[in-house]
Amino acid sequence: MGRRDGVGGGTARRYLLDGCLAVLVLLLVCVIGLWVWLATADDRAEAEARADMRSAAETRRDRLAGAAADGVLDDSEIARVFPRGKPAQGLVGVERQGPDLTVTAELLGVGPGAFLTGATLVTGCFAFEVALDGESGPAVTVRELAVETEPQSACTATGWR
Repeated sequence: MGRRDGVGGGTARRYLLDGCLAVLVLLLVCVIGLWVWLATADDRAEAEARADMRSAAETRRDRLAGAAADGVLDDSEIARVFPRGKPAQGLVGVERQGPDLTVTAELLGVGPGAFLTGATLVTGCFAFEVALDGESGPAVTVRELAVETEPQSACTATGWR
């Protein structure tokens, strides 16, 4: 059996060097991937907390519309829709303008904890505008006034408290 032309004979040292080089490149790719994943963990956790907070605002909007379905929305019904959820303040204020009203509330969003930390918390201040004189029932719209990722009140930042 003869050697084929153009095919070089490999030595054990050459195979060992190629194998170590491949392992080092693979290890470097894994380390860079892990570093990028850890560097973006806080942003991903905050994004999930913000999504949870906006979902809570939509849920409260639907509950507020349900409470106003009879054409009357008193303070006790509003307070049931917006309970206090630490660290969020819950119901902050109610302003009535004739049959319409604006409810200001601070809501909490909870996301997963970033690397080796507890849950990520985000508070947001929202204005729920309720029009009770609509012919097809109450119309409730939501505006986001402020969002805070620090442990302070989002509604305080807007001047509501």
